Amino acid sequence: MNNKKLKVYLCDLTYDTIVLVSDTIPINIGYIGSYIKKKFGKDVEVSLFKYPNEAIQEIKSNPPDMLGLSNYSWNSNLSEYIASIAKKVNPNIVTIQGGTNFPYHENLQKDFLLARPDTDIYTILEGERSCSNIVKRILENNYDRKKIFEKPIDGCIFIDPESYKSKNKTVLKGEILERIKDLDEIPSPYLTGILDKFFDGKLTPFIETNRGCPFTCSFCHTGDHYFRKLNKYSEDRVKNEIEYIGKKVNKLGITNLHLADVNFGMYPSDKKTCEFLVESKKKYGWPLQIMGSTGKNNKKRIMKVTEILGDMFVVNMAMQSMDEQVLKNVERSNIKIDQMIEVNNNLRNKGRATHVELILPLPGETKESFIKGLNSILNSNASQICIYTLMMLYGTKFKDPKYRNQFDYKVKYRIVPLNFGEYENQIVFDYEEAGVATKDLSFEDYIFLRALALLVESLHNGKPFNEFFQYAKLFNIQPATMIKILYDNISSATNKIRTIMNDFIKETKNELWSSEKELIDYYRKDKNYLKLKNGEVGGNLIYKYKSKNIIEASADWIDFFEKQILKAVKQKFQKADSIKIAKSEISEISNFCRLKINGLLNINVDIGFVESDFQYDILKWIDDGAINRLHEYENSLDRKKLYFHLTSDQIKMRNDAFKRYGTDINALSKIVTRISSLESHYRKVRYGNETYLRDIYKKPGDQFVRYALSG
Repeated sequence: MNNKKLKVYLCDLTYDTIVLVSDTIPINIGYIGSYIKKKFGKDVEVSLFKYPNEAIQEIKSNPPDMLGLSNYSWNSNLSEYIASIAKKVNPNIVTIQGGTNFPYHENLQKDFLLARPDTDIYTILEGERSCSNIVKRILENNYDRKKIFEKPIDGCIFIDPESYKSKNKTVLKGEILERIKDLDEIPSPYLTGILDKFFDGKLTPFIETNRGCPFTCSFCHTGDHYFRKLNKYSEDRVKNEIEYIGKKVNKLGITNLHLADVNFGMYPSDKKTCEFLVESKKKYGWPLQIMGSTGKNNKKRIMKVTEILGDMFVVNMAMQSMDEQVLKNVERSNIKIDQMIEVNNNLRNKGRATHVELILPLPGETKESFIKGLNSILNSNASQICIYTLMMLYGTKFKDPKYRNQFDYKVKYRIVPLNFGEYENQIVFDYEEAGVATKDLSFEDYIFLRALALLVESLHNGKPFNEFFQYAKLFNIQPATMIKILYDNISSATNKIRTIMNDFIKETKNELWSSEKELIDYYRKDKNYLKLKNGEVGGNLIYKYKSKNIIEASADWIDFFEKQILKAVKQKFQKADSIKIAKSEISEISNFCRLKINGLLNINVDIGFVESDFQYDILKWIDDGAINRLHEYENSLDRKKLYFHLTSDQIKMRNDAFKRYGTDINALSKIVTRISSLESHYRKVRYGNETYLRDIYKKPGDQFVRYALSG
């Protein structure tokens, strides 16, 4: 029997060429590492890694006996490449991958395994017990590779190494393991200290309070029946983890938190988690922003449960489509539009943001049905509508050829945004398969809707130009119509706006490749890889061009709004004095929008206060729901001047973002995905005769907050 400790390296790797792409503390490998240490104690030595170069250096200088790598759509090829390095250093190493990026269908599993020859074993579904079974097999067989692979391992799948010599490769697959019901069986990777090294000022804390999802959506890997039952961690454990993290990040200036739960707010225990988070904010100034996914139904409960989080957290309504037949095709049901309007209005009245998700193109969706659904959501008072391109992910029906053929899916390949790098002189990148057309929606329709999605993301989401939309409603121009007016008249916009839109459409087409080989061959050429490295291509296009619209062209968009609304309003009036009043109202709104977003994510702008005189009391108009004409709110003398400030918390969040991601356009596109609510970054405002600040969208009442002026 070998008395040496089994050296286990666990890696949840992220690309870090342009920015740190997957920037969360790796609780996934933390759970596996702490579980292995609990099971095998002094027989194992476990080390965790996030950054590729650190992992490579340690593998070469101090080779492990077992290497576990996370396997997601954004790092699968990177993990395989690191496995290949480990194999060269130590041919006897046992290499493992595990994660969501693995086929559920047996006929696809063998091809997947054969395409990754430097990975010995794949774990299936939850990884703690399956990885422990591998450790047990290695230890029991005294590191003898032949014995390790001579029979299946429960929770795992692999190709028999001996069969690689023959034409017929043999797949050995163990029994599917039961899920861990009492999640406290897994020692906390935070409280045991195994994750301490990742409190480095670059990574965002990540917590999980439960596992499982009762929904069966065909586009999501947790839609599998295996995940139907909800399993939880204990209340005390969640509380202690939040306390532990709060103490750590308080010294680092980290302001945000990611929640791993897929249906947060839907369960009574989530209320306690919210209370723990609010207590942590009071004690440690963390978290100021929380990113997470809320439940698909029980919206009223979710609103109530998360109410105390305020604008730290956005309620997410993942609708995916508003068409009933499409929803049937993906085995999903939504809340009704009237319920959605009620939820949105309730949240907006309390100054909270709402987030709706749509996916394009789902099976059976047409251009017309998508626009109809989008318009109903735009008019429902939602503050954000995120439109995602459909990813053909492993572990979902969209990798099933029969399902794809049923709807005649056309697919293209593209770089997973910013997921590329050069390691050990080897160019590595991960790419994804995207649905871009079906029998019901053409590629031309897809491009049209992508441009529409950019307008929604840039102009509507987060309310940067909300006062224009509110004003237009007074003339029966609903938000969806307003977006259409802007889209239809884009040729009369400024050159800066037209260039942004044209560049977006061009890059949207050029990011797509007909085959994996075509993509790989192109980006492996030095001159083309240099385009990736310089950030010219390969980014998240919606957020890249949103950043351009908001930061580089906000003044142009405000002018464009002003002209288009005035043009529409003129059609309602015949009298010159009525047009003159409308012109003065729209001019005031333009000035207000300029000042509230002044300096947003722009490091070159003075963060000191800005001020202006206003003829009308626009804050009172907003508080009253913008249901009357603005000129009816003639300002009193002592309220003519408004001051717009950034609070100390806002400056803290801003500095945290710039420090961790940078300030170039790709960094900004990453930052906007890491902000729970864009409007929480808008300047707070005060009247000239008052000494406190207020949120623009929280009217006086129970939720009204008075902010002290920062020094």
